[in-house]
Amino acid sequence: MSKIMKKIAWAILAAAVLTWSCAHSNRATWTSIPVVQYVSRPAYTIQVEPLKRDMLFFVSFRLDIQNRGSGPLEVDWNDTRYIHNGKNLGVLVFRGIDPGTIRGSIQPDTVPAGANFSKEIFPLKTIAFLPRTQVPEPGRLGFEPGILPGGENSIRLALRQNGQKRQEILTVRLVSKPDTP
Repeated sequence: MSKIMKKIAWAILAAAVLTWSCAHSNRATWTSIPVVQYVSRPAYTIQVEPLKRDMLFFVSFRLDIQNRGSGPLEVDWNDTRYIHNGKNLGVLVFRGIDPGTIRGSIQPDTVPAGANFSKEIFPLKTIAFLPRTQVPEPGRLGFEPGILPGGENSIRLALRQNGQKRQEILTVRLVSKPDTP
């Protein structure tokens, strides 16, 4: 076989592989088990729901807290942790936080007695930093949530109420199922 014929054969083979791989993409449908995880105590209720935000995969969590106690409930972000498959992968962050404080001291959120609180949170470990041109405040870095990995995704939430420290662990399992053509 001549060199030209070999090149043509390789080009046809490459085109066939490319066409087949595009037609049979590895897209998957991601689901959460359970869809929403919650805990209910006399002093509060907490819900955690993984969010896709117009993506095919999960990128963040919505944390909802209802303070049913008689005093304020404080969320300690410095002691709250993201745990993946049993391994502590660090703090959770959210929009509006100064990236410079991530390694230092993240201010707590306080939920007044009888109030509701909601915040979108995501692991520091999975964030993608934005170029300065995409951040409203010049000179400050920003970030977007990245892809949450499959498996057990837990939030160990650190709370303080009436002088007592409490921790709640809320876990969802993220699984993918390949799309069938």
